[in-house]
Amino acid sequence: MSVDSPTELVLRNANVVTLDARQPAAQAVAVGGGRILAVGSNDAMQPWTTTSTRVLDLAGRTLLPGFYDSHNHMLMTGLSLAAVDLSAATQVEDVLNAMAERAASAPAGQWLVSSARWHESQLSERRFPTCTELDRASGTHPILLQRGGHNVVANSRALELAGIAPDVANPVGGTFVRDAESRLTGHAIGTAAAQIRASMPAPPKHVLHAALERVERTYNAAGITSVIDPGLGVAEIAAYREFASPTVRASLMWRLNPGYGDGPLQRAVQELDSSVLQPELEDIWARVLAIKLGVDGGVEAGFYREPYVFADDPDNPRGKPYVSQENLEAFCAAAARAGWQVGAHCVGDAAIDATLQAFGVAHAAASIVGRRWTLIHMMYARDDHWSRANELGAIVTAQQPLLYTLADGFRTYIGAERTRDIEPLRMYLDRSTQPVGGGSDSPVTPFAPLLGIWSSVTRQTHLAGVQGPEWRISVDEALRMYTYNSAYAAFEERRNGSIEVGKLADLVVLERDPRSVEPESIREINVMQTFVGGRSVFER
Repeated sequence: MSVDSPTELVLRNANVVTLDARQPAAQAVAVGGGRILAVGSNDAMQPWTTTSTRVLDLAGRTLLPGFYDSHNHMLMTGLSLAAVDLSAATQVEDVLNAMAERAASAPAGQWLVSSARWHESQLSERRFPTCTELDRASGTHPILLQRGGHNVVANSRALELAGIAPDVANPVGGTFVRDAESRLTGHAIGTAAAQIRASMPAPPKHVLHAALERVERTYNAAGITSVIDPGLGVAEIAAYREFASPTVRASLMWRLNPGYGDGPLQRAVQELDSSVLQPELEDIWARVLAIKLGVDGGVEAGFYREPYVFADDPDNPRGKPYVSQENLEAFCAAAARAGWQVGAHCVGDAAIDATLQAFGVAHAAASIVGRRWTLIHMMYARDDHWSRANELGAIVTAQQPLLYTLADGFRTYIGAERTRDIEPLRMYLDRSTQPVGGGSDSPVTPFAPLLGIWSSVTRQTHLAGVQGPEWRISVDEALRMYTYNSAYAAFEERRNGSIEVGKLADLVVLERDPRSVEPESIREINVMQTFVGGRSVFER
């Protein structure tokens, strides 16, 4: 860039970690017009500094590219921030009291919803509350406890509004859990949970915008400047694109569901062909990036090659795919011909098998090499997956916070041995020929990147100790996953993800260098300031 470019900000006396291999370290950065103008020594900033330039002395603090979360349901997290927080509950009674307290102030008939960020294993009873117990919290308000992305518990009023009769059959890809007397407990998994959620009124646009404003301030305080938000509907994407004051850049994935049978496949392909949405990668704030598909569920509903403990539905001992292989392949082929990037949620090894098979069919229809089709989660990766994944140019977006949060649940369902190999970060980095993105899967997990980096380096979990220590990675590798590699997953590596001249001035100041502290201390490092486009959006 020309020295004549106006310099609005110079950050000096910093420990600049650029994530640029050609210039890995520096002392100072000059910013103007929302972009980085210069990177170098303090003295090298002199030609860029005028009487109108704001100069900040960072006093040796660490300057990094802003954190980029490659799998973060940011809009959902914003809505969850206004929901009932169960993260501190230690017994079922705490859950009931929290919901009853919200019911006391909620308008009649309003849905009462919990945040997804909690787990039944944190309760002394180590179980979900039941429908009958939730009825004690309120019998007139519909109540929906969300836990993670694939489990809900509903009270009687919510089941009634959803049209769930006592003799309801399990849908394909889902389970309505029953007690020993075959009565509904209110707990629903997978597509059964989605069936209940579908009965809730869609939030209006002003509520979605309030959620975005709320969550973006929160993310800026954690140093997050960009996310890939996967699994959105058309109205939610419109809310993003019409939001007037963004401070987090969002790459948006449109969720389509080809399901089972001709009807769902035809509807999904018709939506794809409707042109209601098209890839739009130039917008620096809200870009339509890709399509997301769900191949299997989570802890209780992953799809594995070998059976696992699935007491809620023993007729499906390997788990339940959310889509038939035939429909998955047909839809992926249609998406490839239409020029879309596709990301597929796949947790179990059999789901990864199914995804790679479908990606191969898509590739035969229209080459996907170089189009960065994505294995989202790929949590139980096996050695024999990599030759096909690399042949297709498929990339991985990994979420260590899922193991951090859900390890105890994985041990319950798939056993201790398999849990050790969930989210094998070292394998991803050693075996993939493509950059591996890092992220959180918020609101299912904590969104703080420094917690995710700490867990990636230590393999520590919330309730199950260290899992699979052989899969640890270095701090440098984790930082790259949460910056440059995530930008790569979104086709943004030329303008984001590292501190280089010409790139967006999305930056985070940390009180200490994560590379120079004991690994256990990484999650305790404070974010001191966050810049988006050179503008300060958070300061401690």
